[in-house]
Amino acid sequence: MLEKMKNEWLGQFENENTRKQYRVTLDQFENFVGEGVSGYFEGLEWKDFWEDLQGFWKSLLDKAPKTQNNRVRVIKLFFKDHGIEIPDPQWGKFRRRRMRASRPQTQDRAGRKEEWRRIILNMASPQGRALYLTLLSTGARVGETLQIRIDDVDFDSDPARINLRAEYTKGGVGDRTVFLTDEAESMLKSYLGWRKGKKNAAGVAYDETDELFPFTQQTAREMLYNALERAGLDSRDRRTNHREIHTHSTRKFFRSNCGLGEALTHAIMGHREYLDSSYLRVDPDRAAREFRENMDNLKIFGGESS
Repeated sequence: MLEKMKNEWLGQFENENTRKQYRVTLDQFENFVGEGVSGYFEGLEWKDFWEDLQGFWKSLLDKAPKTQNNRVRVIKLFFKDHGIEIPDPQWGKFRRRRMRASRPQTQDRAGRKEEWRRIILNMASPQGRALYLTLLSTGARVGETLQIRIDDVDFDSDPARINLRAEYTKGGVGDRTVFLTDEAESMLKSYLGWRKGKKNAAGVAYDETDELFPFTQQTAREMLYNALERAGLDSRDRRTNHREIHTHSTRKFFRSNCGLGEALTHAIMGHREYLDSSYLRVDPDRAAREFRENMDNLKIFGGESS
């Protein structure tokens, strides 16, 4: 009953990464209340749930505000969908008075070309180098990129392009095309050659999967963090002790350096409000030409540091 209730609810969400994050949050709430949600529901009144939800929120005070707020909202949504709803006046008062603004605490940054060059060179394997050059080139989220299949990549186009399907994207906002710089394309081809006959860290043979990068977000983060340490770039925010350069920095780098028009930049990055109106959708070849003309802006090894 417990797993059925959770699985049926999680099955409503198309994005695999969303389902994983929501499951982790549900597991955390169960650990907090000391029982599974199916048993917890027996005789449950909204006032009792409201008290526990506020306690759960307090237990997450060590998290970034955005993480803390999102996890509480996931639990609220789950119980609302199962008939236990917090009245709007109580929720609104709590949200205004208690929930911290969902803005990043850490003073993170995009990283300069010279820094990313050092980071890429200090990656221990071709898979890390290929992943992060792809991220820097496309502005895609790491969660999206780790769902790409090999046949989503079109090496015959100029520039090479990747089809990010709707089910890969945040909120399932719709498919979009992203592009590869020459150096990202070259590294990706080299990596695909390197992985033949090999297995990933979980013991799965690369030849038996059609995933381009068959590993988890945690593995992707560890690749970056290890390279940061070897490169001497593992600087931390003084207040939070979180790294200033992390996986999301690749999107900041793309946005800061791509040199594309605002609408096309946002559309390539998958911002919902720009996708339908941008010619990325209506004329991807035109978008490809603009990307190719500005490609050098995103190359890590193709110019001076900036």
